[in-house]
Amino acid sequence: MPFRIRPALLAALALLAAVPAAVPAAVASTPVDDAEAQRLYDRANDFVSNISEDGYSYSYLQFHWKRAQANLDRILEVYPDTPIGRAVKSGQLKLGPYDLAYFRERVLYRLEEKRLAASDYVYCAVFLTNIDDQRWDRVRVDAVLRIVEVLSRQKRWSEALKFPILDPYHLELWSAVFRVAARYEQDDLVKELLANTAKADLPVIHAILGEALALRGRPRTEIAKLLDLDPADAVKLAVLDGMVQREVQIQRSAQLRIPTKNIRLASDSLKRPEVRDDVVAVAKTFFPKGNAATDKILAVYRAGLGAKPAATAPASVHLAYLDYLTASEKFDELYSYLGDPAIPGEVRQPCELKLIELFAFAGRTVESEHYRAPYLAAGGAIADAAALAQFRGKMTSIEAPLTVREKTLAEIPIKDPCVLAQAIMEWRLTPNLAQRGAAPYDAVVRRFAPGFANIPPVKSQKVGDAASTLKPY
Repeated sequence: MPFRIRPALLAALALLAAVPAAVPAAVASTPVDDAEAQRLYDRANDFVSNISEDGYSYSYLQFHWKRAQANLDRILEVYPDTPIGRAVKSGQLKLGPYDLAYFRERVLYRLEEKRLAASDYVYCAVFLTNIDDQRWDRVRVDAVLRIVEVLSRQKRWSEALKFPILDPYHLELWSAVFRVAARYEQDDLVKELLANTAKADLPVIHAILGEALALRGRPRTEIAKLLDLDPADAVKLAVLDGMVQREVQIQRSAQLRIPTKNIRLASDSLKRPEVRDDVVAVAKTFFPKGNAATDKILAVYRAGLGAKPAATAPASVHLAYLDYLTASEKFDELYSYLGDPAIPGEVRQPCELKLIELFAFAGRTVESEHYRAPYLAAGGAIADAAALAQFRGKMTSIEAPLTVREKTLAEIPIKDPCVLAQAIMEWRLTPNLAQRGAAPYDAVVRRFAPGFANIPPVKSQKVGDAASTLKPY
């Protein structure tokens, strides 16, 4: 019996196999689902179309644009079978002017970069110096060293030492960190840095240490120990230069009857005012036979105390005398100083830039603009140098204190982002720092990196995904 049934069963199975299987019908979306998906898309599109860079901070912009992406993600997750869901999945729609994939993969990543750059002065300066990351000229290096100085002043030592810079400039970075550590008497760090300095670089670092010991008024026995360790002329000259800077400020303040407590030296208040140096005697002790470098330092010392230099003197001597005239408020003489035709051409430019700064410092905008006008007309790097000099004077001015507002930094007439980065770093180190209103960095980022067009693909897909999927709250 079983043998007679088996052929029949096989035939029945064959017939069943020949019948096409029933295909489940597509699940139709409900009107409620269609309406909700449409609402989510409309809302997302409104966020991107109506909340743009103009007039909004990048934090505010990112909050809403990430909500727009979150709305699209919800459509794909909950309402994929609605007409809007299918259109989103196929990429037929846009958010504002952006294709959906471009918005998710590139715009949101770039927006995260801009938000971070606008959130903090260091991040803003880093962003500006990285606009052209293949550039390594002197201007960019100086901007990077300013960032390193600020990080060091904040005691963010490891960040400063690890800041990316090309190998040829590594000693300059190391020196910048060491200079801050030495001038602010971070003795443990100074010992550690000295121990880790390459032997070939020690003369440079010893010179920085010698200058710092002199500036801070540390016991002169410490200077003697340093010179016993490294009696190189460069170290002696650095010590002498530090003594000159210190003595000029002390003696000038005494002449002008400025209280000792108000003396500022090397971006800090004067330390140990009782420590004094006979600069001329020290110079003779260090260099009994004299030399050109010593003569130059002593000339700066005398000019800083009011001795008018010869027309042929080096630029540093003229600059010291201009500082003296400003401190003494001899503005008529300051204004006419470069009228002497005997002053050589190579000295005039640094002196004119100094005059732009000093008149701005004194609150004399007309005179400052008088010297800046030719540089502004020339354009290019020299115009930026003049604008930086003027801003430097304004931000340190006591007569006309600078208050930075939302667009102040963005409106500085500097075209090179690396020069502006340097200006921002110097501003953050000024003792009379004043800021009002919204953070000024959003406007800076907008000026130098406007819009979201032609953004290259992100280098790291994980980072790109994080920029688009992390919630904005």
